[in-house]
Amino acid sequence: MNDGIHASDFPPDVERDLARLLLARTHPLVLEFDLGWNLRDLHGDAARFGFDGASAQSLHPLQELFLGMPLDDTVDLSFVQMPNGRSAHVQLVPHAHGHRVLLLDAQDEHDRQQDQQQSGNEAVLVSHQKTRAIGQLRRIRDELEQQRARLQEANALKNALIATLSHDFRTPLTSIFGYLHLLEARYTLEDGMRQSLRAVRRNATYLFSLAENLLEYGRSESGATVLNPSAVDLRAVAADIEAMFRPLAVDKDLTFDIVVDVADGARPVLDEMRLRQVLANLLSNAVRYTLRGGVTVRLAWRDGALELGVADTGIGIPDEYRERVFVAFNGGAQNGSKGAGLGLSIVKRLVAQMHGSLELESRLGAGSCFTVVLPALGQADERAATPSTPALDAVWIHGRSALVVDDDPDIAQLLELLLGDLGFRVSSSGDAASAVARALAEPPDVLVVDVELPGLSGNTVVYRLRAQGYTGHVVTLSATPTEEARANALAAGADAYLTKPINIEQFVRAMNRAVQAR
Repeated sequence: MNDGIHASDFPPDVERDLARLLLARTHPLVLEFDLGWNLRDLHGDAARFGFDGASAQSLHPLQELFLGMPLDDTVDLSFVQMPNGRSAHVQLVPHAHGHRVLLLDAQDEHDRQQDQQQSGNEAVLVSHQKTRAIGQLRRIRDELEQQRARLQEANALKNALIATLSHDFRTPLTSIFGYLHLLEARYTLEDGMRQSLRAVRRNATYLFSLAENLLEYGRSESGATVLNPSAVDLRAVAADIEAMFRPLAVDKDLTFDIVVDVADGARPVLDEMRLRQVLANLLSNAVRYTLRGGVTVRLAWRDGALELGVADTGIGIPDEYRERVFVAFNGGAQNGSKGAGLGLSIVKRLVAQMHGSLELESRLGAGSCFTVVLPALGQADERAATPSTPALDAVWIHGRSALVVDDDPDIAQLLELLLGDLGFRVSSSGDAASAVARALAEPPDVLVVDVELPGLSGNTVVYRLRAQGYTGHVVTLSATPTEEARANALAAGADAYLTKPINIEQFVRAMNRAVQAR
C-alpha cells in the first residue's frame, strides 16, 4: 500500500531538481528551538517573513502561535500572516531536545485562493443579479403583455367606433343623396328650387368629405379601404367643386378659375368620392393660404389617366417644410392660419389608394402647385357615356321582382322607389328572420339586403338563403367601405357589394347585371 511520496522514490537527479524547484517556490525557513523556546539554529531567509534572526523578540509572535497547543505532536497551520504581512504555512515538529519550526512561503497560493474565492463570490453575485434581472425581465414582459392587451382592446374599440361612425354618417347621407336624386329626376323644378337642391347636395357632399377625412385617418394602415370605381362625369364634378369653393374665394377677393380638358361624352372610370375628397382638401388649403391673387384648378383626361392640378398664388411652402405638410396633425399651420394639419396627409393616402402619383412644387411667397395623376380603374361601358342622371322614370325592366331588406324605413322606401322606377315589383322587410321566410316562400329575382341589420346580419341572411337553395341575384349594401367587408359579403353568397351613400349609376348598373344574370 502506498502511504505517500518519499524521496527514495525518485532518482537522485530528479530529487535534486524537485528540491531546487520547491526551494525556489516556497523559500523555506527552518528554526531550531530548545525546550525553553530559545533559538538554537536558523536556516533560510528570516527577513522574507519579517523576522530578525538575531532578535528573540522578533520571534516572539511565532512562539505565540502555539500557546495552549499540545507540543508533543506535529502541528500544521495554514496561511498564517507573518509580521510583514506575507502568508506562510507553518509546521511545528517536536523532538527530544526541543522544537523545529518550518515556514514555507504561501503568499502566491494565498493570493490564488483569494482570487478563487473572489471569483466564487462574484459568480454567486452574478447569479443573484442574473436571477434578479430575469425576474425584472419577466415583470417587464408581463407589463408589456398587459400594455399590448390594452392596446389591442383600444384598437378594437377604435375600429368599432370607426365602423359605427361610418354607418352613422353614410346611412343618413344615403337618404339625402337618394331623395335629392328622385326630386331632381321626377319633378320639373323652378330654377330657385333647383338651385336650393343643388346647395343641399353640395353641402351634403362637403359634409361627407369632411367626415370621410376623419374616418380615413382613423382606419388602419393595412389597406382597409376598398375602391368604388364608377364612370365619372368630370364636368359635373368640376361644377360642384366650383360651386363649393368659388364663394370662399370671392369672399377673400381671389380669382377662381377651373378648366376641364375632357372630350364630350368621355366618362373615365374612377373612384368619384375619393376624387372629390382629394379636390376638396387641396382646394381648402389653396383658398386658406392664399391672401391675394387666385386659385386655378385643372382637370385633364388623356391617355387613360386623369391629371389634376391645383395651383395658387399663396404664401408658398419652405423647402424644409415640404415633407412635413404630408404628415397628419403636423401642427404647422403657416402665417397664423389655424388647421389640424390633416387634409394633405389624407390626400397622399387617397392618391396612393387609387394607385396614383402626387407632386408638389412651391416657392416661398409665390404660391404652390399640387399635381395628381390618377390612372383609370377600369373600362367604361357604353352606358357610361349617357348623362350622369339615368332616366329612371322610364320603365325598362318588366315582370321582375325584388325584395328589399333594410331596417331603416327611409332607406327601404328610397330603394322601393328606385326599384319601382326601374320596373321591378317591389316588397320590403325590416326584419331578417321574416325576410328569410318570405324569400324562401316567394323567391324574388333580386334580393337587396343591408349588412347592418338588428339580430341576424345581412350576410347571415344571404348565407342561410343560399344554404336552403335560393338562387336569385343578391346585392348587398353596407356603410363599411373595406375590402374585408366586401370579401365577407361575397363569401356569404352575395353577387354584388355596394357601399353607402349609394351611387345611383352604380345601383342602376347592378340591377342591369342582376336582370341579365337571370
